[in-house]
Amino acid sequence: MNEEKFTILVSCNAPSLYPCEIFFGVLYCSEDVYISLPRLSPAKGEWGKVLTIQFLLEDEYPMPRFLDLVYLSIVERKFYSVEYELPHSEMERLWREQAQKGKDAAFGHIVVGMAPYGKVAVWFSGMKKEVLVDWIEAEEIEVEMAEFMPHDPVLTLDEVCDSYINNDSSVKINLVNNGLPPRQLFNKYMQQFMYRYLPIFDKWNDEKKEWNTAEESNSAIEADYIEESLFDGTYDKLRDGGLTRYHQAGKPRRLALSWHEGRSEFAAYFWFDDERLCAVFDKFYGAHRDTRTDFIIRVDAAARKYELALFRYGLKEPVVIPEEAYQLLVFKNRFEDFRSPNYDQPRGAWIW
Repeated sequence: MNEEKFTILVSCNAPSLYPCEIFFGVLYCSEDVYISLPRLSPAKGEWGKVLTIQFLLEDEYPMPRFLDLVYLSIVERKFYSVEYELPHSEMERLWREQAQKGKDAAFGHIVVGMAPYGKVAVWFSGMKKEVLVDWIEAEEIEVEMAEFMPHDPVLTLDEVCDSYINNDSSVKINLVNNGLPPRQLFNKYMQQFMYRYLPIFDKWNDEKKEWNTAEESNSAIEADYIEESLFDGTYDKLRDGGLTRYHQAGKPRRLALSWHEGRSEFAAYFWFDDERLCAVFDKFYGAHRDTRTDFIIRVDAAARKYELALFRYGLKEPVVIPEEAYQLLVFKNRFEDFRSPNYDQPRGAWIW
């Protein structure tokens, strides 16, 4: 029986402030077909991002069935190992479905992410969409340094890790100032929730310090598109309306909303603070992350008033997300129209 084959590239990933290095990494497609993960010295970058392009021997491969990985978490000075059976059928279905939606939606990479405390992610990544395939727990193991660094077998684990850390000022400064990350940090990042984005174009009553009721909303204004980048390493830039339907997703890291009012074109860009947003989501959802929720984006561009809120059936009023939990920049006809008082993003940060 011939297995279906796919055009697959592979990449590895680790967080910018918590670099990791692969000792051994293989995606097994069958008994005699496998894809080796590229070894970076070390891997580090934006969580979930494709950091390498692995040139493979074949053009097409069966969908991987098994992950065998050993890696070094540099800031912890620990090795982790995982041997894991991947959700093969679900992966095949998802890869195939996206390919059928067209080139922009199709996936090209399988990305394997490594984080402290043995946390391992597997993503499908494409030009305009990335999804989380699995979130895996690895176990701590011992590795002989002569095997890890055969070209210099006398080096100790501390010497290797110190070398990496001292050569990266951002990693060193973060480690000195903040120490190791909280043990549950990446579990928090990878949590999935059920929600949809709901843009509402209302009128702000500055005298009463309140929004008009829904019956008085300006329904003539409609959103053009929404794009997102999430703390779980995924993103969606397809502009196909999927983000305005209920779906499972992580917490937003960056969010873009575009709309028209008459002949004027607007674009709003939000950047979220992870700790403050985590606190809002934890309190709102509690243990029921599958609760259908409206992530409301309320807009009155004329009054330069913007508000974010969460709402679910049974509540009397939406739960407003504090302004301290995000930064905002708004353009009108490509010129800056509004920025939040706490805005400190670098120039060009809205291009992503």
